[in-house]
Amino acid sequence: MKTIKIFIGWACLIALIHFNSCDNYLEMPEQAGMNRDSVFATYRNTEKYLYDLYRDVPRILLDWSTITVNLNGPSRTALTDEAGALALQSAYSPHKVYAGNVTSTWFTKSTGEDWYDLHWGSIRRNWVMLENIDRVPDATQAQKDRIKGECKTLIALEYFEMWKRYGGLPLLKQSLEASEYPVIVRSSVEEVYNYIIQLCDEAIAIPDFPAKVTNPIEFGRATKALAYGLKARTMLYAASPLFNTATPYMDFGENNKLICFGNYDINRWKNARDAAKAAIDFCESNGYAIVNNAGIDKNYVTASCFRPKDGNSEIIFGTCFSVDQSGNLRYWWMFRGRGGGAAANQPTHNAVEFYSNRDGSKVNWDNGIITTPPNEPTFPYKNLDPRFHQTIVYNGCAWYTNPDMIVQFYDAAPGSGISNGQESRTTARTEYYYGFRKYLTNYEKSAAGFYPMHPIMRLGEMYLIYAEASNEYEGPRDQAFNYMDAIRTRSGMPVMDRTIGQDEFQDLIKAERAVELLAEDHRYFDLKRWKEPEKMLKIYNVNILKHANGTYTYEKYLHQTRLWFEWWYLHPFPYEEVNKNYGLIQNPGW
Repeated sequence: MKTIKIFIGWACLIALIHFNSCDNYLEMPEQAGMNRDSVFATYRNTEKYLYDLYRDVPRILLDWSTITVNLNGPSRTALTDEAGALALQSAYSPHKVYAGNVTSTWFTKSTGEDWYDLHWGSIRRNWVMLENIDRVPDATQAQKDRIKGECKTLIALEYFEMWKRYGGLPLLKQSLEASEYPVIVRSSVEEVYNYIIQLCDEAIAIPDFPAKVTNPIEFGRATKALAYGLKARTMLYAASPLFNTATPYMDFGENNKLICFGNYDINRWKNARDAAKAAIDFCESNGYAIVNNAGIDKNYVTASCFRPKDGNSEIIFGTCFSVDQSGNLRYWWMFRGRGGGAAANQPTHNAVEFYSNRDGSKVNWDNGIITTPPNEPTFPYKNLDPRFHQTIVYNGCAWYTNPDMIVQFYDAAPGSGISNGQESRTTARTEYYYGFRKYLTNYEKSAAGFYPMHPIMRLGEMYLIYAEASNEYEGPRDQAFNYMDAIRTRSGMPVMDRTIGQDEFQDLIKAERAVELLAEDHRYFDLKRWKEPEKMLKIYNVNILKHANGTYTYEKYLHQTRLWFEWWYLHPFPYEEVNKNYGLIQNPGW
């Protein structure tokens, strides 16, 4: 906890002295008493400014008070088939998406999915650092070079986050003052892609940019491993159907290259494969490793939720920063009926069906009602993938032990004469009969000191990128199977059948991403880059009834049908920016 307090202490201090971003994304006036000369006069002051560069890095766990972007409680997982936002809370912003009631202002401002202006503020802060770091008199060359590597990687990360949402973008390659407000037109998808890769390569080439953070106090700083991983992730998106096509999702006429490459090139898959392999090799030769020494019932939660000091050898980039230091962030992920849970992120039954049994078979939820043996509420779930039990809370499972607290997601069957479960819809006013355990592990009983890690990038993702890109480029190959098996077997799942064909392997890779990366901010963008939004539109739930004889019945049903429009593949730019008429062409359909 000392590590996190130190990090947040720096961040709070820098909030008082940073170059505040104005509403205009290119304006960043200096403040009295802390101008550039004073910031770069000493390494200590420069280091304070360095921490401000991380103020707007991506966050997975959002909350009501997050100063960057939020959905008024839920996270982006609630925009997909992974989860839903509690219907009783109309203020939860994902409901706008479910109903198709969104505008460009909502999508790109503080209560929506993204906050467009903040990307540019972050890019400019990094350029200010790059342009001034060499004049810090008491900084060593190694310190300067490390910061240069961080800045280039963070600029690339900001551009990637915008590129995957908006397509072609203006390219800003220096800091600009308000008086220098330029006319910056949108560059093509390909030009922005090339710039991201260029920045990653430049960061990788810096000798004193470290491969990993070795001081726990510095956890959350960018490393060369992040630059390698970001390059692979960017190339994966470039190779995917959304961008890698001559026929965009909507005809944009002469502007088609602002929303796709304008051609299909299978070598983009090869590039992604090779970049993933380079990232894996670099990471594994510099101390990173797939977590496989904590046991099959803990490997996954260690890899996805714990910090390096707690045994996570696989996290490439993660943050623990949250402005909500009171622990309220925990409540947005907590299910109703337990610890003040707000049920902002409730796993859907769709998410439950992502998981296979440990022998590779699937539970058949579509063949009528499942009836359990007496007093065995966990019967449908008990043989599921261990990652399920480390991710999702379900009827009959232990929320914590000593003393035992068993989750009761059931209603009493009519005429049974028994009481509703403590977390039932009737008792707790819940909606879905599931809750999240992921991110709440070790915080089941208390919110004290709740600083969960945001797993922005980990080595397991690189394995999945390699498998997907390799299969798309050349069909099933041993190395792709090896990486998939490494992910699966560390969680007690069987190795894959190596006789399957390319299409079946592709489906299994997608299914594995859905499980391994669940609620890690990938699903929403995966389904868009694959052009498979239909998978997150029909949302299923279960009715669970407890009967007088101790048996339970589970009945799957269609709970909600969400809306989708083809112009949603890419986000809109803010109307106010487009209306300034400096060349920011709006995406089609908006």
